[in-house]
Amino acid sequence: MTSKNKTHHNDKLRQILILVAAPLIWIFSSLGIFLDNARSPSDFSDLTENALVPQTFAFSIWLPIFLGILAFGIIQALPRNKARDIYRRSGWWIAAGLWGVAAWGLVTAYLPDSAVEVLATLVFIPTMLCLVVGMTKLWRGREALNTIETWLVLVPVSLIAGWCSIAIFVGLNGLVWKFVAPLGWNITATAMSVLGIALWWAIYILRQRAMNKIYAFPILWGLGFLALRHLGQAGDTYIGLSALIGVVAIILATSVPGKTALHIR
Repeated sequence: MTSKNKTHHNDKLRQILILVAAPLIWIFSSLGIFLDNARSPSDFSDLTENALVPQTFAFSIWLPIFLGILAFGIIQALPRNKARDIYRRSGWWIAAGLWGVAAWGLVTAYLPDSAVEVLATLVFIPTMLCLVVGMTKLWRGREALNTIETWLVLVPVSLIAGWCSIAIFVGLNGLVWKFVAPLGWNITATAMSVLGIALWWAIYILRQRAMNKIYAFPILWGLGFLALRHLGQAGDTYIGLSALIGVVAIILATSVPGKTALHIR
């Protein structure tokens, strides 16, 4: 097989993997809602006490993410996009990330309680990293995207990468607390420590990899609803204030002049 034919088949495989994964991330993440034998997302989050879970409405962001990824899957699968450099450089990373999200949905739906949190975290960490790398490559090559592609390719990939960047630490906090609670650790201090690491990661990506305000939006969204949960009567004021400080930090990270900024054409 010649190098040209091999490249052609690799491009087609990449397009198919993304096109198939785009609806599967929605289907596999919702199994518990429709099937009695599958664990629902809320049941999964209730397995361990977790002080970093935001108000339930925060998870409504998945609807525009799902719809946007479906649009992205269709656009990248068009014949004219098969060999375009912007899709070649970012596509395999995004494909890996989307299949990771699908795998996470299956893991959280069906694995036994004793192992599901550990294995879900092991799946979600590389998933998030792949999506962030794919988003970064799209961002750095954004001049090659037209207006429609900016909205239906760069934006949805940025949203899912941003949401996963904060969600991985929410899940990690529940797992950490499960192991340190018997040692007498403080739940507030544990949550604030994990939140601090999450903010460092988000700011690092924004300042060093891609100053992409769309990537920052779901992080701000999650922090805002975390603050709302804890600044109520039944919440933890320290965590609520930490979330607000995080909001300010992310806004500053995307506002102070840097190498790049997102302009929707």
